[in-house]
Amino acid sequence: MSDTPSSRSSIGSLIASRRQRRQDGPTPQARPRPETGRLVRFARTGATVLEGHVFDPAEPDRRFVVELLLDGLPLALARAELFVPDLFGLGGDGCHGFAFSLDPEALPALSQASARVANTLEPVGEALDLQAPGGFAASAAPLGAVEWPGGLRLAGWARRDAFAFPPLIEAFADGARIAGARADRWRSIAFGARETPEPGFELTLPRELADGRPHRIDILCEGRALPGSPVTVIAFADPLREHLFGRAETEAESEALRGALFDASFPDAVPFAAFAEWDRRFPLAAPERKPAGPAALAVIGEAGAEETLSGPGLDVAGGWIGAVLPAGSGPTRFVPADLLRFLGTEAEQCPFLVLIPAGARLRPAGLDRLLAALEAAPTAVIAYGDLAFAGEDGEPHLLALPAFDYERALEQGLGASLFAIRRAAALEAARQGIDELHRLFLFPLDRTGPRGRAHLHMPGCGFVLPAPAPVVAEALAAAARDHLAARGLAAEVTARPDAMLPAVRVRRAAPAASLGLILDPGSDAGLVPPALEALEVTRKRHGLAVFVAATGLDAALRDRLRLDGVETVESDASASPARRLGRAVEAAGSELVCLFDARLRPDDPDWLEELLSRLAEGDCGAVAPRIVAASGLVTEAGRVLRPAGAPVPAFADRRQGDPGYGDALLVARQTAAAGPACLLTRRADFLALGGFDPVLFPDHLGAEDYCLKLQALGRRVVVTPDAVLRRAPGADPAPRPGSLAREARLLAARWAGVVAGDPFYSPLLDRGPAPFAGLAWPPGDLAPRRPDVPQARFLPPGW
Repeated sequence: MSDTPSSRSSIGSLIASRRQRRQDGPTPQARPRPETGRLVRFARTGATVLEGHVFDPAEPDRRFVVELLLDGLPLALARAELFVPDLFGLGGDGCHGFAFSLDPEALPALSQASARVANTLEPVGEALDLQAPGGFAASAAPLGAVEWPGGLRLAGWARRDAFAFPPLIEAFADGARIAGARADRWRSIAFGARETPEPGFELTLPRELADGRPHRIDILCEGRALPGSPVTVIAFADPLREHLFGRAETEAESEALRGALFDASFPDAVPFAAFAEWDRRFPLAAPERKPAGPAALAVIGEAGAEETLSGPGLDVAGGWIGAVLPAGSGPTRFVPADLLRFLGTEAEQCPFLVLIPAGARLRPAGLDRLLAALEAAPTAVIAYGDLAFAGEDGEPHLLALPAFDYERALEQGLGASLFAIRRAAALEAARQGIDELHRLFLFPLDRTGPRGRAHLHMPGCGFVLPAPAPVVAEALAAAARDHLAARGLAAEVTARPDAMLPAVRVRRAAPAASLGLILDPGSDAGLVPPALEALEVTRKRHGLAVFVAATGLDAALRDRLRLDGVETVESDASASPARRLGRAVEAAGSELVCLFDARLRPDDPDWLEELLSRLAEGDCGAVAPRIVAASGLVTEAGRVLRPAGAPVPAFADRRQGDPGYGDALLVARQTAAAGPACLLTRRADFLALGGFDPVLFPDHLGAEDYCLKLQALGRRVVVTPDAVLRRAPGADPAPRPGSLAREARLLAARWAGVVAGDPFYSPLLDRGPAPFAGLAWPPGDLAPRRPDVPQARFLPPGW
């Protein structure tokens, strides 16, 4: 995610001061303040990077606005508010730096760069010869950063050009080394208008520090203190709410709410590698409700079946009756006649059937939890749970699953490896010749499609399975084709490249519908011409009607757009992004609309066909692509809701090509929310639901709120990896005005039940600002889940 510096208040000044003290060592002496004159710098610190600062010792709290000129022509403005170490201690907080990023394609035609204080002729430093040979000046960007996201975790980054990759990060308490890790992952870091991938790290401190007391931790990168160090952390062996309940009852009751809020705001987690310790600390609890009768267990395949039917997890409350069904032409296939015979004889009195691949290990309470979930939900047909795959070292690796995700069920068979199904449904499927696990898993949806509520997810790791065989992809593809054919849908199903989990790509026929593209340049009208040029192939292929939602277009550009067949929908400069985009959608007369950030560029010409094919399903309400930065880092692949704080982009620390947790970045999947940069939806839905709410969410979270409104209406939101858009170099979005924190609070209040437990994110996983980074300590709510979103709560405007 981007770490964009913002304006500093007095509190921000204090933080910056502390950061500098930590970087320089113990209590550095303040430098003497110059008596007169402003301190300025303007330098080229990279091929396309210009940096500098403006500081007036007589007005240490003043933030200057700097104007960049290229060959004498004004090009851009920047507020001088970035932290500059050399300015700290001169009377201010050191936050007086600025940075500009040049277009590399335009650089050969440029001769000179200069800077001046905006609205004056006062120069900032000397003009720079852009064609002069030689090296670049040293950058004023910080060495890195470290922060405490909660619990016993520390996260941060280190600057690539300051350390050898991957640098060693070490944590010290009272002079003793207590933890270490390599900065071997990536984070997208913004310094001014420049955004680069930098080495990132996650550091987990020893659990002995979870004693409820504050601990001061020094963080060094290759022996040098990182900005933000030392960090004070406080963690509890149990959640604070439980810790308080261990005290006097009356006191605990009065403090329980505050404890719960603390746990949500500072969630604790451990790395995936600590699964064994986490599993011992939070074992699966047996359900209170017991199954009404014995369970029928059908083991698919003979190799390893005996071990499966003799493990410790077979202590089922209602008893069980088992059978081994010889595998058919593959490890997930069986002979329907064998299943019919079993259900009609030994298992005749069993209300539920559990299908288990041979070689699986059943863990205590795993089966009971699946059966209890079906028992308690009469409308559910299938229940599935979380599982682990045995690695090459024999150790289990947790695969925590979302609530039922139709796209991942089609493309990845997610949940179909081991599940419980009602006896009547299993009988009907076997009579129709269904002979494969993935096909049986999808069978209840043959008539209802994705709108069906047949599948129930039971959180908790109850099973350990052998790694899936590569040939499973063929069975998965056949299951997806047969299921879609049963629904009367034409689709192309092809195998995806090999990964941990077999996967296929499903491409439906795109709907025949008129389409309008809403081009959003924000406040920078100069983004419109290059965006239209990049979209030219798409415009011709689809006959796109383009609407520019802009403010402050000059007459020449307006005339140029009109001649190009592009309509403009102009708003007052004070209009919020939500109101501006809403007006543009109203002006578009098309059936479908695609909101499109003018900073994006398609990676291939088929991106829009892919989005349209996903919207072919009538219950699909919105589709979003994957968005990557110019550096190759993923910036958008759906968003994860959090109990505290704003939704965060999923997999924002991964590079393009990374499979993501559970191979989630390799397949289409449902998500609770998506960002506003590119979103394809139906215009009628957008208008009927009020689009992006301009009152509650004017600047930041309108898209997330709209996605939740769609799902409350019964629509799905899908993110696809097969449409990739890339942010243009040097064209990163400027921070929008408004309060993200306020909108995050309103989102949590309006969608309280969903924000507390994102249905497409597991309660077993880290709930901090970096999703899919580890295991939640403790896990969240382990109640059975469906991908349901209740209606929004009413919020009085302004409250």
